Amino acid sequence: MNKNTAPKFLLIIICYMYIITSLVAQPKPPQGYIWQSVPELSDEFDKWDDKKWFKPLWNYGVPVKMVAQNSGVSKGKLWIKATLGRDRKRWFETSRVQSKAQIKYPMYTESRIRTAHISAYNTFWMNNGNADNRDEIDIIENNSKPSCKCQPDYPWQMSSQYFITVNKNNERSKGNFDNRKLSSKNPLKGVKWNQAFHTVGAWWIDKNNVQFYLDGEPAGKVKTRRNFSRDLNLIWDLWTKDVPWLGGLAEKSDLKNNKINTMYVDWVHTYKLKRGKVTSSKAIKSTIVIEAESFSNTGGYFNDRSTGGPGKRVKNNGTDINFVNKGDWVEYNVHIGAAGKYAVEYKISTPSNGAKIEFILNGNKISNIDVTNNGSWSNYKSLSGGVLKLPAGTHTIRLHASGSNDWQWNLDKFILKKKK
Repeated sequence: MNKNTAPKFLLIIICYMYIITSLVAQPKPPQGYIWQSVPELSDEFDKWDDKKWFKPLWNYGVPVKMVAQNSGVSKGKLWIKATLGRDRKRWFETSRVQSKAQIKYPMYTESRIRTAHISAYNTFWMNNGNADNRDEIDIIENNSKPSCKCQPDYPWQMSSQYFITVNKNNERSKGNFDNRKLSSKNPLKGVKWNQAFHTVGAWWIDKNNVQFYLDGEPAGKVKTRRNFSRDLNLIWDLWTKDVPWLGGLAEKSDLKNNKINTMYVDWVHTYKLKRGKVTSSKAIKSTIVIEAESFSNTGGYFNDRSTGGPGKRVKNNGTDINFVNKGDWVEYNVHIGAAGKYAVEYKISTPSNGAKIEFILNGNKISNIDVTNNGSWSNYKSLSGGVLKLPAGTHTIRLHASGSNDWQWNLDKFILKKKK
């Protein structure tokens, strides 16, 4: 990056971080349903979780060679790198990460991704693992730097598609949504895939319909003739081939450049539909009170059973939540009647130093504040969570215990109050 492009790149990132709160990637669920998180297919990638993911080494055609050491997790990101190997035929050394769990419609998955800037497909897709009899949904196949000089739109294109294969006979349809077609208010409109993180998603609605999403907006859809019938894994990989439809073969010199040869995945969130109620009202309220114990889902990684806790989750205490440990989270399905700025207030208590509470809207982290030590687990005091820009509609709000201590805080409720 030269001196002239650096300020522009930083401005893109800054704008993205501030405006992303207005983007809603998760689709509105059908009447009477809520989205429920699927923990085994969701990850913030704070560490490598071999209970969720593995690295299959089956290859594409030459020059691709899959190697386990070319993917991993560090600094809160999953990464997949392409490097130059010594094999004359399979010199494009890369990697693949795949979920151990599978899922079927109706479901929604989304992932926040920044691509490598080499002539290769950076992918996020779903497949059942049998090439001859398969269901496949390709959410993105992006090449931000085509070498063939024949695909000028690829740096902005999703290239979503599906396959339904029966005894090697393919049914297929491809979509080519271009991020330059995003709405004018979207800060990521026209931003190349390697220049910033983009959020891509797929709502697998039923046996014949998939709706794709990009940076909070609908981004094309497919309708099949054959029926989807199989449970699918989530997959990310990075690969190249000397064909025009991919964009041309990667340049070997690019594989030696660690600044451009790596694809990054910030997180993945996957949901399934569940019958349930939404915190809502028929009238548009300026103040929304969410009782802490009314959460729809919870999880974590700190096991507190030895101290009388519920394990890797928070405890619903009837009137509040407690046994909230480092990394624990709770999710709420909340209806916002009118878009605007909302002041967040927590009724919260802790005798710990170093406790934090993070507010995550539809997978986007938009605030993270310190929780003041008041010397008690049950002396609930008001704590300002700042003023956040919230869009209208039904959303998933996740509260995450993000501090450093094993023991974090107890929560009675939180309140969203619309600013005039």
